[in-house]
Amino acid sequence: MEAKNFIMNLVKEGKYFYFKDNVFYGEKLFVVYSVVKWVVGKAKEGVFDEEQVKNYLNAISAYLKGDIDIFWENGTLYVSKLR
Repeated sequence: MEAKNFIMNLVKEGKYFYFKDNVFYGEKLFVVYSVVKWVVGKAKEGVFDEEQVKNYLNAISAYLKGDIDIFWENGTLYVSKLR
């Protein structure tokens, strides 16, 4: 799976990223894209196995639902629970 395809599928789904009146709404798009791109790269390098990729994708899902916060700081990905 490529990062761009993953994001395009989320946009097509229309739940978290969508168009309304010629305006694109994607509040969390840049963070999600950066994490997906990073995870895909690590998987291609053989650093992450399938289980690790699934864990990150589950974290992205929780982030989109508002259950956790995901952010980058000095090149390190952090996750914090909100609920």
